[in-house]
Amino acid sequence: MPILKKRLRFDNHDSAMTESFPAQPRDEPAFNVPGPVLLIVGVILGLYAVQSWIGPDWPQRFGLIPVRLWRGDVLGLVTSMGVHGEWMHAGSNAVAALAFGAPLARRLGTDARGYALFLGFFLVCGVVSGLGYALINPESRIPLIGASGAVFGLIGAATRLMNPWGVLEPLGSPRVIGMTGAWIGVNVLVALLGFDPSTGLRGIAWEAHLVGLACGLLGVGAWLRLWRIAPVRIPAPGPWGGPPTSEH
Repeated sequence: MPILKKRLRFDNHDSAMTESFPAQPRDEPAFNVPGPVLLIVGVILGLYAVQSWIGPDWPQRFGLIPVRLWRGDVLGLVTSMGVHGEWMHAGSNAVAALAFGAPLARRLGTDARGYALFLGFFLVCGVVSGLGYALINPESRIPLIGASGAVFGLIGAATRLMNPWGVLEPLGSPRVIGMTGAWIGVNVLVALLGFDPSTGLRGIAWEAHLVGLACGLLGVGAWLRLWRIAPVRIPAPGPWGGPPTSEH
């Protein structure tokens, strides 16, 4: 369903900023996913497609094993994101990235710089989620694999950006609080059941999910400011109680 947006225009007579009427609905492509998101999806599925060539020991070779991490084997923080246990595992992460990656990708842009910043945010969230998992399970010798921690970082960012304006909502926004509570509830349910009821997958690292979610929620604003991404300006008082034309 097309999103109605308000837009600002400049009056040619006095150069004053005035508010135009809301844009009329228009037809949009049925498949309108930013390129950086498609890149992540392609990498997740493509890497899993070639895992059969790696050999049966790929979880031990490329997974994140906490006891090894604390001995200095830090490479697993990155390589673990590129391997998955089965097609359902890789597919569910790809679908989640496809569903929740667009708000951040659109804010960062789809030029070369935008691709780099989107991939960078994805990797940072994945590394942080892996570190969080290893801190919670420091003696574990079971490999942590999959990009779900990084994907939950995208979900956290989308929780604050998924609105008609693409503006960064404050953490105290009722919508942000509600969505965050829902994601926490889903992962608590997975922890209690011992498997994901939506996919049937077992051995879900729900701790990494929650750390990735927190990284996305708390880090997206800092990421936008760090790389000087222009704030969104809306032609009305802030929809979450802020002043006009501001972004929280």
